[in-house]
Amino acid sequence: MADPVPRPLGGPLRRAGRPSGERRPMTNTDTIDETKIETTDTTLTLRRTFDASRERVWQAFTDPEELERWFVPDGMTAEVHAQELESGGDMSISWTDGENRIDNEGTYVEVVEHERLVTGEETEAGELRVIYEFQDVQDGTEVVVTQEFPGEVPDGAAEGWTGMLENLAALLQESGADPTEADERSMTVSRVVEASPERVYEAFLDPDELAQWLPPTGFSAEVHHLEAEEGGTFRATFTGETEEFADYGHSFGGTYRELVSGERIVYTESFETDDPAMAGEMTVTVTFETVPAGTEIIVRHEGFPEATSPSDANEGWTDSLGNLADVVEEA
Repeated sequence: MADPVPRPLGGPLRRAGRPSGERRPMTNTDTIDETKIETTDTTLTLRRTFDASRERVWQAFTDPEELERWFVPDGMTAEVHAQELESGGDMSISWTDGENRIDNEGTYVEVVEHERLVTGEETEAGELRVIYEFQDVQDGTEVVVTQEFPGEVPDGAAEGWTGMLENLAALLQESGADPTEADERSMTVSRVVEASPERVYEAFLDPDELAQWLPPTGFSAEVHHLEAEEGGTFRATFTGETEEFADYGHSFGGTYRELVSGERIVYTESFETDDPAMAGEMTVTVTFETVPAGTEIIVRHEGFPEATSPSDANEGWTDSLGNLADVVEEA
């Protein structure tokens, strides 16, 4: 049975060159609602401007919970099974309407934070690619979606995409198109590891393992104490180990607010500092979800102080989760 709706995701494909002298396909242009649409024989490009920052729009494209709210055709529900935001990382989203199920599975070919995503998918007809570009414009953020098909652009593809971009606009409006200070000072990152939720949960609360995987590249860590119980506290220190980070290091600590074995960890965190720009309490929420490949870890870090960049923290957490994968997948 043919898919009831167009498939927007894509797989790792090489961009084929056009033979010398071959005439380029004619481009058709149209507008549906606020989405500008261009089509050739094999490509579909959609442009829409959203009244939100690039960081806010990027979050909507990369946060699994937000994707499930807007990245789905009308009349269906979505579930994100894998979302590994790194080159070569897996992505998997299913759509269901009670009777039909569509699985969109592929790979992240390119990830440039707040600027560009490229996804790829192998289909029965051939290789498919989708390119997402995020650009600052006067009215907010312009999103350009380019879908390269292995054959002709299927009927209904433009309408399907337009409906989902309408969903996205509604989500951004609902959450506040101009991000609040809390939105601007937060970040979310996720990774799938080949281990059980219980094993990953254990690695977050074992002091020796935490010291092994938590420090990002260029740092080492010492966990001074860790009380793995609700209301329990922890304290740790990061120390720069390379020439690049020799002058950097800090101690931090916090309190465990919620511990649900194999499912969820919530804790507060503060830097030990006299610098007002580094002061303040942050909140970290970690959830563990069983997926076919193992466990999806989703980290939401909120309330960064003024001197801490959420994008730098995102890079740090990405490093840390990569280290964590090495620890739990070796066990």
